[in-house]
Amino acid sequence: MKQEFSESITGSSIQVIRDQATKSTENRLPERLESSDKVANQPQLSQQLQKVPDPPKFTKKNAFATGAIIVVILVGALATYLINNKPWQKHAALKLAPPAVTVTVVPAQKRLVNDNLIVTGSVSAWDPLSVGAEVSGLRITSVNVEEGDLVKKGQVLATLNSALLRTQLEQARARLASNQANLKKSIQPNRLEDIRGLQAALAQAEANTAQEQAHLMQAKVNLADADVNAQRYRNLAKMGANSAQEAETKQLAAETAREEVFSSNAKIKAARFMEDQARERLLAATKGGRHEDVDISKANIAETQAQIHQLVEQINETVIVSPDQGLISKRDAHIGDITNAGTPLFSIIRLNRLEMRAQVSDMDLVKFKPGQIVTVSATEEDAKPIKAMVKLVSPQVDPLTRLGTVRIALPENAGLKPGMFARAEVTFGRRSAITVPVRSVIARNGESFVFTLDGNRVSSCAVKVGNQTDEYAEIINGIAPDQKVVVQGARFLSDRDIVRVSE
Repeated sequence: MKQEFSESITGSSIQVIRDQATKSTENRLPERLESSDKVANQPQLSQQLQKVPDPPKFTKKNAFATGAIIVVILVGALATYLINNKPWQKHAALKLAPPAVTVTVVPAQKRLVNDNLIVTGSVSAWDPLSVGAEVSGLRITSVNVEEGDLVKKGQVLATLNSALLRTQLEQARARLASNQANLKKSIQPNRLEDIRGLQAALAQAEANTAQEQAHLMQAKVNLADADVNAQRYRNLAKMGANSAQEAETKQLAAETAREEVFSSNAKIKAARFMEDQARERLLAATKGGRHEDVDISKANIAETQAQIHQLVEQINETVIVSPDQGLISKRDAHIGDITNAGTPLFSIIRLNRLEMRAQVSDMDLVKFKPGQIVTVSATEEDAKPIKAMVKLVSPQVDPLTRLGTVRIALPENAGLKPGMFARAEVTFGRRSAITVPVRSVIARNGESFVFTLDGNRVSSCAVKVGNQTDEYAEIINGIAPDQKVVVQGARFLSDRDIVRVSE
């Protein structure tokens, strides 16, 4: 039928072309007849004209006819192509094509799975120790350990040059001896012969006081006798027994005796003052110097003793020892270097104990408890897993990253080194979850998805995968329970493919 329709179209096109050619010939026929009449009398010329016909003139009618012919030819060719190829029938045939892949499907199932969590972190020292010199400006004279050495508490790691400090210590001890002598002098400034002289001076002062007291007693007796005589002579002068001149003489003697008593009293005061002075000088000589001088001497001694103690400590610090047992992880001390206080010379892993510090999100941090057993291994595929224990869970979370630190104590045979990157897996229990076979999960371009079956057509569903085993993978979200997923043949499918389900 297709061939008959094509032949009919082609025949119609040829017939149209013939008709147009006939009309064009008829239009040119009168002109040819006129020309033939003119040359009727010329037989030879007529024969030549019959052999070489005149070319048709290009007119508007000819152009229109030619264009129509070309359009008809193109329409005929297009009809022929559509009838022979029938592209609409090919599209329909494509839609009705049989399925390309035979697949197997299983429903997503809920089952109990291990609530596992894998965290990563760096291996570091459990309690790192930094050992350095506490004295600046001293030269290192010896280094006794290397990196990787096990050291004990108190073991000598390095020594410094202490000659300058020892010289300063001798000077300080000499100052201490001088200060102690000054204290003795402050406590007892006088010698024994000086004290004896002061004792003799006090005895002389006491004797002078006694002598003046005796003079006073004699002056008082003389005053009393002179007063009696002066009174008697005044009475006799009144009776006329003696002259008034004798009475006045006795009265003058009494006044003289009274003045002698006054003078003796003044001398006794002076003698007692001299006695007190002599006694105080003797007491100061026997008791010691002034309290201020003694306190100053004692302060100088205490200052010098503190300097000596400081120098002794600095000399002891020139021998750098290990503060505890551990492993030398780093050595920055070299013979000839000048020390600087506060700069570490050695780094020690205390007790050779390591730990893994993992950064965990705030949602998972609450699941960790001290004492939990975890499985730790290096990131290499052939790394041997080891059992470790959670030692400490950070009490706070970084407000920017929302991460907290979990410190996991590693055993001595862990085989890990400080600075290595490791991972730890911990099981918190079992929980119910939606699972699908591992083979049904496809990972492409950093995303995971599965193919679900709807009738005989598959759909691509993006999923979030949780824990995995060798057989099943946990699906956190993306599909519902009992939803059918493609297992075998999933890797050869595309979205909206039609498949045949294998029984």
